[in-house]
Amino acid sequence: MLRYLYTFLYILAAPLLCVRWVYKSFKPPQYREPLRERFGIVSKESNESIWFHAVSMGESNAAIAIIKRLLAKSPDLNIIVTTTTPTGAKQIHNGLGDKVKHHYSPCDLPGTIKRFIHRARPKLLVIMETELWPNWLHHLKSSKIPVILANGRLSERSAQKYQKISSLSKEMMGAFVKVLAVNNQDAERFQRIGLTSDKSIVTGNIKFDIDIPQFSDHEYYPVWKGRPVWIAASTHKGEDELVLKAHQLVCEQVPDARLILVPRHPERFESVARLISDTGLSMARRSQPDSWGENAQVLLGDTMGEMMKAFNISDITWVGGSFAEVGGHNPIEPAVLAKPVLTGPYIFNFNEIFGDLIAAGGAQMVQNEVELADRIVKLMQTRDTAHDMGQKALQVIERNRGALDKTVSVIEQYL
Repeated sequence: MLRYLYTFLYILAAPLLCVRWVYKSFKPPQYREPLRERFGIVSKESNESIWFHAVSMGESNAAIAIIKRLLAKSPDLNIIVTTTTPTGAKQIHNGLGDKVKHHYSPCDLPGTIKRFIHRARPKLLVIMETELWPNWLHHLKSSKIPVILANGRLSERSAQKYQKISSLSKEMMGAFVKVLAVNNQDAERFQRIGLTSDKSIVTGNIKFDIDIPQFSDHEYYPVWKGRPVWIAASTHKGEDELVLKAHQLVCEQVPDARLILVPRHPERFESVARLISDTGLSMARRSQPDSWGENAQVLLGDTMGEMMKAFNISDITWVGGSFAEVGGHNPIEPAVLAKPVLTGPYIFNFNEIFGDLIAAGGAQMVQNEVELADRIVKLMQTRDTAHDMGQKALQVIERNRGALDKTVSVIEQYL
């Protein structure tokens, strides 16, 4: 009954979703192209496919790792990847090129998902992390298509919300043949909302299995070579002002300090550029090499898919989404490069990972921009401390590798 009510409300909201997609198409325009795909109108497959779904960039990276491993063993697999956002789509294109087919994810209406199933012909769906769409799961189960939740995460806050709609949650959990949880706590939460224990496997977090990329020296912004650099990565609205205030405080004690500021969403690049200019700090933009200069105090990271390059030239990292109540972002990428990690207090999306990093001495939490500035100054002034902190962060990553092999092994059982 709850699914029918949900579907009725979704149908009422569908016109507003269309208006939203059209509105968002103006910034960035990538949203304009796939509107038909949102309603399941995709090219028809001649062969059965393996369907992967990832929301955005982080989930796409995990999906890429799995898909590469599968294609290395079975190059002829017909793989379709759906993403919710253009950033996820670009990540899939950059990571896999024409080895897979990409579509934007169909909305959760019965007719839409049935149309998508008919055209895409999936024999297996692998959902990354936590995307629980009632109609998707109902119609996939009705079509006898197995569904695996890989790298499964469920926060305590989300678990409590799902418990309030327990009948719908149990129905959704019943559609999965396996849920591959990142740790015991997540596995317990999935079982609490209706997953049976025989479907639950703790595999660890695939993101720990990230490859350590090789970069040419200081390629992201070569003119800062030798300067002390810190990065504010994946910032959200309301955080940029705090980051810039912190950088001004840092510069009072370390005048040659430099900041890389990377907004989470590309549609905010221009507004953040104006914000930087309003502070009086001199600015360069990664996308505009003619603006590059040694004396620029802030580099706006206004390109996509280059975060690892930005981390590589940074001495200290601060992970965004943690001053705003977003819940933080993945700290594994800077940690795998042996960078000291700083975070704000809101980290509920990555509690376990940050907990491990903080306990090991590879990360530290700051409560506000003043504490952030103070910590950055101390790490810039004591390079040995910063180096030791980065090594401890890397050790946490190394201890937790192995989830990718376990995940691929389970998926192969359903191919």
